[in-house]
Amino acid sequence: MRRNRRTPHAALCLGSTLMLLAGCTDDGAQSPASRPEVSLKQQAEEGGNLAPLDLVYVCGNKFLATNSTRRTVHLTYRVVGSSETGGITLPPGPFEDPGHSETELETKRHGIVELYQDGQRVVRRRNLKLPCGPPALAALTALTAAEAGSWSAPFPWPVVSLHTSLLPTGRVLSWGLAGAPQVWEPSTGQFTEVASPVELFCAGHSLLPDGRVLVAGGHIANDRGIADVTIFSPATESWTPSTAMRRGRWYPTNTTLANGSVLISAGRDEVGDEVAEPEVWSSSGIRELTGASLVLPYYPRTFLAPNGQVFYAGELQTTRYLSTSGTGKWTTVGERRYGNRSYGAAVMYDDGKILYVGGGRSTNTAEIIDLNSASPTWQWTGSMAFARRNLNATVLPTGEVLVTGGSSAIAFNNVSQGVRAAEIWNPATGLWTTVASNAIKRTYHSTTLLLPDGRVLHTGSGEGADMPDERNAELYSPAYLSMG
Repeated sequence: MRRNRRTPHAALCLGSTLMLLAGCTDDGAQSPASRPEVSLKQQAEEGGNLAPLDLVYVCGNKFLATNSTRRTVHLTYRVVGSSETGGITLPPGPFEDPGHSETELETKRHGIVELYQDGQRVVRRRNLKLPCGPPALAALTALTAAEAGSWSAPFPWPVVSLHTSLLPTGRVLSWGLAGAPQVWEPSTGQFTEVASPVELFCAGHSLLPDGRVLVAGGHIANDRGIADVTIFSPATESWTPSTAMRRGRWYPTNTTLANGSVLISAGRDEVGDEVAEPEVWSSSGIRELTGASLVLPYYPRTFLAPNGQVFYAGELQTTRYLSTSGTGKWTTVGERRYGNRSYGAAVMYDDGKILYVGGGRSTNTAEIIDLNSASPTWQWTGSMAFARRNLNATVLPTGEVLVTGGSSAIAFNNVSQGVRAAEIWNPATGLWTTVASNAIKRTYHSTTLLLPDGRVLHTGSGEGADMPDERNAELYSPAYLSMG
């Protein structure tokens, strides 16, 4: 079995992604749709005649209407240049992430679509006449039970495990919103409570070169983060405060750099404002990158690239390099093939090679980029059998990528359409294979983690978005554990 140096060690709060984030075709006629970004910064407005609304083109004749007010909105639509008209009702936006509701509108005719409220036009969007993507290729032969791998029965977990980190000791550090952080010993199944000095919910975290876990930010309330930097020692299983950041951060991403310092990017501060300036933590203090101001969505998918810079893969479609030297500087790398992959999963499956899969309004598509190239460009790879949003991706020791959980619904987090079947992507062929299904539908706020014995821990889901709080976990045993 080939051992991969990029085995993931930590998963973050998003549940939609494993945040260690970590055969192609280039046939435009078969490419899934790229589409405009939805602004997540619109705030609810209770006054006035018009709601803050948006309309996003998806593919074919499909659009998504978003509503970030706290009330139901009734609209009419028309397809310009045709006689087609109709009505659409948009549910109120939730107070929780993502702050807006999403409603699909599929027209019968091609053409520009306009939405009206009380006879006044509120938004207008073009139909780009893009295909909805190639179908997933079915397996040529059915898998045997051994080839599909197997799942354990669910077993209790003291918290909803939104955050997990594999420690050098082989133990797993875990925490959520309610309850104290826990350390789990896989060999015995025992848990040890390791209370933290601050609320670490929806912080960013990464491993330092010496195996300690650096946690940036944490929780005041939804969309409001603390400025604390807290470090967990696996040797003593205790927490130590470090130099605080300049501003609070809620939903930031940590990226450990080659020199052992840590880039901290994005998130919202103590009053809910977006933090545009990245910061670099080191043992000597905090340095703000004032020359690299850029507002990014929650938990940017960032990776240490072979050139020593940090690569931003998404969620937004434009991908970039960030130089952390001096005051910092962004340079554009290029556009991904698909549009906004919000709540998709990205992993570095081999040195400098990234797979980005799912997300958006629950697409099944995936794409890859090789940062070792002099001019990196995104390329399509095979599509999954299931569309997924709020999924997790885990790099296996074979170099393949396991995808688990997520929802195939268009809505932000529809657990009723949760996907239990796991899939494995083969980088040599670009194809996906559907393997065994687990018992629990895990979506928003779930995590996965590769254990030292080759099994995959799949846990969490809940504590938000009106869904069950899953205080349990499951273990997936891939086929390589039983096939010698």
